[in-house]
Amino acid sequence: MTVAELHEEPPGGPAGRFLRTAFWCETAAVTGLPLGGGAPRSDLTDLVAPHGTFVVAGERLGCVGVRLLPDGAAEVKRLFVTPQARGTGLGRRLLTWCEDWARDRGAARLVLDTHGALTAACSLYLSAGFHEVERYNDNPHAQLWFAKTVRAGTPR
Repeated sequence: MTVAELHEEPPGGPAGRFLRTAFWCETAAVTGLPLGGGAPRSDLTDLVAPHGTFVVAGERLGCVGVRLLPDGAAEVKRLFVTPQARGTGLGRRLLTWCEDWARDRGAARLVLDTHGALTAACSLYLSAGFHEVERYNDNPHAQLWFAKTVRAGTPR
């Protein structure tokens, strides 16, 4: 598989809708959580400029969102890699993109939450330098919370 180009796209655009729906369907299947209305509508306002962004890999190979939080941290949301792109390093590239985005905006810390059943995601976060932290939000579906220091001015 060739290296997929990462590019910003609206989370409500065609690729964003497709990937966010795939993320939510797979998450629900693995965790047993109810689908509800699918991907949260808050993505459409939280993962857009000036306080957030949404990135798509290739045509529809993967995605990630990141947003600034009021405490100055940046939060990773909706990291997803399609089955055909898994094992290619795309998940790590998407996380690195989030780190760079956060660092460029002065965030000192990158945080995320996840469900414990998403073991591949948890392994990725730990191998990328995240460490488990105390609950930082009220997400009722999350079971684990992670953080990583990203210092402004640190070379890419």
